[in-house]
Amino acid sequence: MKGMCQTCGATAPLEWFLNEPVARQVLVAALKLPAPVHSQLLGYLGLFRPAGRSMQPKKALRLVQEIAALVAPEYVRVQGKAARKCPPRLWAQAMEQMSERRGSLRLPLKNHNYLRQIAWGLADAEDAANDAARREAEAAGNYRGVVPHPASGHPIPQGEVVDDGLLPIERAMRSREILPK
Repeated sequence: MKGMCQTCGATAPLEWFLNEPVARQVLVAALKLPAPVHSQLLGYLGLFRPAGRSMQPKKALRLVQEIAALVAPEYVRVQGKAARKCPPRLWAQAMEQMSERRGSLRLPLKNHNYLRQIAWGLADAEDAANDAARREAEAAGNYRGVVPHPASGHPIPQGEVVDDGLLPIERAMRSREILPK
């Protein structure tokens, strides 16, 4: 029984996809990606396939590793613009948009720069929407502010106790509740 890769067009016995070392590495690397990303991966990888030819497994592995490196830090940088928080679901949306625009793209793609631009745009729009929602909630008096955890930087709702190693008086001074005389 033969199988065909939907992305690269390669046909081979099913055992080859699992027994060939590089193809197996591609499969393992793809499965390590966050769920929303690996669900869009095949369509996105297809944008790098040369017309009329199959993609080599080594190239597929390199691309999957590059995507993993892009997605892992959960932020996106575009040259000349501030970095934006970009969770895996936004990377997946960007990949999906690129797959939908396949007809208008110049294929095969050479790098992930266009993916970065789309992901940055999605992240920027989400930041703007979050800021607008926060301002509306503040105006309505419904906003409960959050402060970043001193060690991890993750938000913590105000009022929760944080073990930051400071004495209560030091913490109060930092938050300017108590000013030194």
